[in-house]
Amino acid sequence: MTWMGICWLLYKMNVKARMQYRLNFVLMTMLASVVTVAEFLGLAVVLNAFGSIKGWSVWEIGYLYGVLMTAKYVYRAFGSAINNFEPYLVNGQLDQLLLRPMPLLLAVITSRTRMVGGELLQSLTVLGVCIARLLSEGRVTPWILPQTLFILATGTVIMFSVGLATAAIGFWITRVEDLSVLTDNATTTACQLPLSLFPDWLRTLLLAVIPFGFINYVPAMHIVKGEWGGWTLPLTGAVAALSLAAALWLWRIGVTKYQSTGT
Repeated sequence: MTWMGICWLLYKMNVKARMQYRLNFVLMTMLASVVTVAEFLGLAVVLNAFGSIKGWSVWEIGYLYGVLMTAKYVYRAFGSAINNFEPYLVNGQLDQLLLRPMPLLLAVITSRTRMVGGELLQSLTVLGVCIARLLSEGRVTPWILPQTLFILATGTVIMFSVGLATAAIGFWITRVEDLSVLTDNATTTACQLPLSLFPDWLRTLLLAVIPFGFINYVPAMHIVKGEWGGWTLPLTGAVAALSLAAALWLWRIGVTKYQSTGT
């Protein structure tokens, strides 16, 4: 069996384990769905009151939101352990995974699964509604569909790369929960809106340091706004590839610096 086959088998086992408590699973899924929709509805109410923000309509910002949150939940579905890596370092869980006869990164990824069906459904609904509205108004062409699939893939890679780099830094500083709030939660919240609303230093941070701006804003400037050229899509793909390569490099170095908890 290949490593991918083993990973898929472990993933299915995690899903079955999570679904043993069916009522809890259903309730948590419904609650997460409501929260996702409520976030966007709150933003939509504000935008509807003011019409648009610096030329961005509610449907265009909804597109940014839908792309960002869909990429986030796809990443969280298989990268939950990476996103919450501190306990592995503090409680000695990583010591146990080091004993498994498989690459450590795959062992970490398959050790924990998060059920994101409700959140993913709602983010896809927001994205689909916004795309349909933009198409009906003639602001975009049907090319938006394959282009959106492409940036969902690159966006997921970028989110995973940033999460992996954050986790890798934990090999030096151990406590990475606060850092994760900056590199994940804060940046995700900021990128729900167009980067043109923010000061130069924050735009630079979200494009050059923590490249979440390439998840939705940069490609949307071509796909939705039509203000930037088609070069934004290959650039987005290049940023995703470079981010992944850099994160994997940092992870490999970090593993060599790991000091066991002795458990």
